[in-house]
Amino acid sequence: MSRHTSWLLTTILCCGAAVWSAGQSKSANAASQGPSSLGETLRNSMGKEIHIVYVHGIGSYGPNDRDSLAMRKNLCDYLKDCTAPAGTAIGQWDYADRDEFRLDAPVPTLEYFDEKIWKSEEEWHAAVPYAVHFQLARSSGQTLYVDEINWWPLTFSLKCRQFVASDASFVAPSKAKIDTCSTREPNPGVPQRFKSYDWILKDEATRLRQLPPKGARANRDLKTGLMDWGFSDAVMVLGPLRSYVLDGIRQLILKSVSDVPAGSGADPEKPRPNQEFILVTHSLGSYLTFSALDDIDLTEKTAAAEQTKTDLNEILKRTSLVVFFANQLRLLELASLDGPSERNIATHLLDWGKTRCEYLKSLPDAPQECKYPRIIALNDPSDLLTWTVPALGGIHVENYTVKNSTHWLWMLANPTAAHNNYATDKRAIKEMLTSAGNDKQ
Repeated sequence: MSRHTSWLLTTILCCGAAVWSAGQSKSANAASQGPSSLGETLRNSMGKEIHIVYVHGIGSYGPNDRDSLAMRKNLCDYLKDCTAPAGTAIGQWDYADRDEFRLDAPVPTLEYFDEKIWKSEEEWHAAVPYAVHFQLARSSGQTLYVDEINWWPLTFSLKCRQFVASDASFVAPSKAKIDTCSTREPNPGVPQRFKSYDWILKDEATRLRQLPPKGARANRDLKTGLMDWGFSDAVMVLGPLRSYVLDGIRQLILKSVSDVPAGSGADPEKPRPNQEFILVTHSLGSYLTFSALDDIDLTEKTAAAEQTKTDLNEILKRTSLVVFFANQLRLLELASLDGPSERNIATHLLDWGKTRCEYLKSLPDAPQECKYPRIIALNDPSDLLTWTVPALGGIHVENYTVKNSTHWLWMLANPTAAHNNYATDKRAIKEMLTSAGNDKQ
C-alpha cells in the first residue's frame, strides 16, 4: 500500500498531468554503416570478437545488484543458443589498479564538511571501482563477452555516512540501505580488495534501524530512495569526484579487452583488430562513459597518458552502436553551457562519430563517404530520470518510447520500475535488438 501511495504522490507532485507518447524521434543525419541492429550484429559477427560493455547508472545497491543480469538473460533468450541462461562469469573481479588506484597510492584528501571521505588506506581500497566479466557461450554461434563496469564503490562512503545515517534520524531509517552500508565482505580472490564494506559499523547500524520514522510515509520513501540514494550520484560526478569515476571506468574498459587471451607477444590491455565493441549504459552511465573514453588529461603529455588516449581511441573506432537505457544528457549538460569543452558530452559524442568515420574509411576497399555510428535511446515517459537524446551532428540518434511498468488507469505508474526495468522488460530489449535505422517505422 505504501508503494502505491508513493507512486500516486510522485505522479501528482512531479508529473502534474499524465502524458502519453507513442512515437519516436530520429535525427535527420545519415544512418549507420554496417548491421542495422544489435540483434543482427550478434547473429552475424563475421569472426569478430564482440564485447558488450555495460555501465550502470544511479542508485546501485552494491555487489548483489547485478545490473547486467537481466540484459544477459534477455540476450540469451533472443539468441536461443546460449549454453547457460545468462552466461557465466570468467576470471576474478578486475579492480582499477593504476595511478590513484594503486595499492600503495596515497589516500585522496577530498573532504565533506571538513570530514575526510576516506579515512584510511583500507577504506580507499574498498572504494575502488571494479569490473565483472561474463562470457555468453553458444552452441551454434560465436561466444560473446559482457563486461560489467561498477563505479558505485566510489560513492558509498558519502552516501552511507552522510545521507543514509543522517536521514535515519531525520526522516526514517531505510533498513535495506543500512544493511547494504554495513555489510563487510573482503574479496578472497583479490588481496586487499573488497566486495562490500562496512561504511556504517555494526553497532551503529543496529542503533539506526531502531529509530522511529518521522517523515510522511510516501515522502520519506522518495527522500531516502530517489534523492539520498539516487540523485546524489549525479551531483557527485559533477564535482571533484568526477575525475576518479572517469579514470576508474576507463581503466576497467581497457582491462575488458583481455577477456580472451591475446596470444604470445600481444599486450593484453590493447584492443586487437578482431575486436568490436557495443556500449550499453543505464541512466547516469550514459553521461559518464563517453566522458571517460574521450576526456583524457594530456596537460603533462606523459607517455602513459598518451598511450591510454591511443588505446581508448582504438575502442571508439571499433564501437558502431551505443544503447542508452534511460539517460540524463539533457539535464546534466545544463552544467556545461560554455561551448565545446572536456566536460561537454556533445563534444565527446561528436569526437566518437569522427573517429569511427575515419576508421571505416581507412579499411581496405572502403568508400570515402562513411556513415556515422548510432545511438539507440530507450525512454519510458513515466521514468522521472530520462530524457530524449537530441540530434548530434553526424551521430544517428534513434529515440524509442517503451513502457517499463504498469499504468494504473493511465494516471500513475511506479517511477522506480519505469527507471529500472529497461533490461528486464522484453519489449525494451526487443527495441534494442531489432531497431533498424531509417527503416524503423
